[in-house]
Amino acid sequence: MKFANLYGMEPIIFSKVSIRNLSASLDQSKEVTVLGSERVNLLPGSRLISDPIYIHANPGDVLQIETILAEPVEINGGIVTYSRRVTEVTNFDNDRLVLQKNLFKMVHENNRMQFIYGIEELLIPHDPQQTKIVFFGDSLVHQGFIVDQLTLRFLKTQKRNTSIINKGIGGSRILFGTDKNSDDYNRHGQSGLLRFEKDLYSSGPKEIIIVLHGINDILTTQYNNATEIINGLKMYKEIAHVHHSKVMICTLMPFGNSQFYSPALDEIRQEVNDWIRSSVATDDYFDLDKMVRDPLRPNCLDRNYDTGDGLHLNESGGRHIAKSMELNQIFEES
Repeated sequence: MKFANLYGMEPIIFSKVSIRNLSASLDQSKEVTVLGSERVNLLPGSRLISDPIYIHANPGDVLQIETILAEPVEINGGIVTYSRRVTEVTNFDNDRLVLQKNLFKMVHENNRMQFIYGIEELLIPHDPQQTKIVFFGDSLVHQGFIVDQLTLRFLKTQKRNTSIINKGIGGSRILFGTDKNSDDYNRHGQSGLLRFEKDLYSSGPKEIIIVLHGINDILTTQYNNATEIINGLKMYKEIAHVHHSKVMICTLMPFGNSQFYSPALDEIRQEVNDWIRSSVATDDYFDLDKMVRDPLRPNCLDRNYDTGDGLHLNESGGRHIAKSMELNQIFEES
């Protein structure tokens, strides 16, 4: 288990951490230790790796992780997801359930979120022949609706020797990092070009990269054309090919019902999409634009897939995309 307090101002101290397989017929609860100690002390800016955890799990099993704080702490960083199809989080004060909106400022401002702190990921030994996929992008990836539904589809279609990793960051842009004038949380992170190679390959090789990125570059910068966005996507392709990865870029989805819409900005989106659809753009592409646009108003999201702001997908939209993506495109000659 990898613990993290990268953006913290105070130590996060867990007096106890445990993990169990809820799908197992017998209780397999295991205590998690770091260098033999049950107490996990995460200093500000730090990461820790646990001792090996010996627990049996099959693809599709549900794992429960329980952390107990030793003392109150101000939390300044963590992981946010919207989808609850693969991950679900609950918080307690002793035995009393506490709603996350009463604990975390970000969830109070947007209670569709769920927030995870202190734990970054589980590192699970895998078959060397496993196919490792990374879905890279902005909030449309980060929400988790597409990635989680793809995960469930892989399980149902016997693609169980496949892992898909969500590397989306809300507000992320290809060319620029956080705009501190508009992002009080500093949550948008580095530009895609700075984080692409580090985020994708620091934990080892990946066979397939799926990219959905660029809409925030259009909506929050003053471009007159799509050239720099296209050049950024080209750089993703070049970096991935150095690592022998197959690259699949998604067309940018419509935003006609959003507060950001203008015909001029939509022209830039269409120019980017025309390039993505061209034969020289990528190893392959997914036309998400066509999958989710309103048939009568193609510059707008279909209302069945719109979370309500004209820009982001709801769970039905993520399910529709995951169902519509041709798996043969992903797995052939990868």
